[in-house]
Amino acid sequence: MLKRLFASRRHPYVPGLDKPENIEIDLSGSKLCLQLPPHHDSDGFEDLQAPIPRVNIYDPTVYPESTIDDLFTNTLFIKRNWDYYGPFWRLRRLGYTTFIAVVEQVNCLPEGMSCFNPHHLEQALVRLCYRMGPEKPRQAEKRAPMNWEARQSGDTLWVHYEIHKDLSKIHVPSPFSAAQYSSYAVTPLDDRHYLRLMFHNNGYAPVEYAIRHMNALRDKVCRHIKLELSPSARAQQEQARQRWPDARISPQREPENWIYPEWRDGDSTRGEPDTIILKSGTTPPPFVP
Repeated sequence: MLKRLFASRRHPYVPGLDKPENIEIDLSGSKLCLQLPPHHDSDGFEDLQAPIPRVNIYDPTVYPESTIDDLFTNTLFIKRNWDYYGPFWRLRRLGYTTFIAVVEQVNCLPEGMSCFNPHHLEQALVRLCYRMGPEKPRQAEKRAPMNWEARQSGDTLWVHYEIHKDLSKIHVPSPFSAAQYSSYAVTPLDDRHYLRLMFHNNGYAPVEYAIRHMNALRDKVCRHIKLELSPSARAQQEQARQRWPDARISPQREPENWIYPEWRDGDSTRGEPDTIILKSGTTPPPFVP
């Protein structure tokens, strides 16, 4: 109660931050343990997706919106909000983070490549960033991947990165535009699947305060992740190590300098798709075995 009473933009209050829930998920034999603050939404809505305790990542029906042409498909098993509150007399939240946990299937990974090969995993994630950027030009232009960092934790490789709006392409950015970004933490589950944790941030001004506390919440969650791979996944991991003993991932990397395509709205009355490309931009990054 005192933390709420003395909350401010510099030191916001996050309900339940010091009383996280222990969550255990079985991902086809791989055991994931998370410590997450409880869901909190100032509008009173319940969890967007309560934790699903057991997920068969090899069951096609858990990827309900996928098609044979999808480069990436995912199944969501946790989704919740965390609100940030300022002075006690301000009843509305200052901002919020939406946390999402998915298993992603990398359909575009060429045959013979593996997410357990660090170099292949890096290429898959850069391809995903491209998919979320120039390949979807209707959305705001982005800078990605930002603040890339690869960390080894025991036998587990984690890749952390962010995707930000390109503020130079926004005509009149808001005072808190720089505090609207997404953070990701990714680790392989087998040759063609990885776990992706997302932190979609909608911050406030002053942005330096918002970014500091949103990143602190993300780091608190990531520090307490425990993942034990299934026996079959460990076998694939060991096979990848033996096959590619010298494979490496970039410990850091700069954002890609992609050129976005020029486009216009499609005319549905003429049977056109939503987006018509007038001039191509940067082509998709290729996979290199």
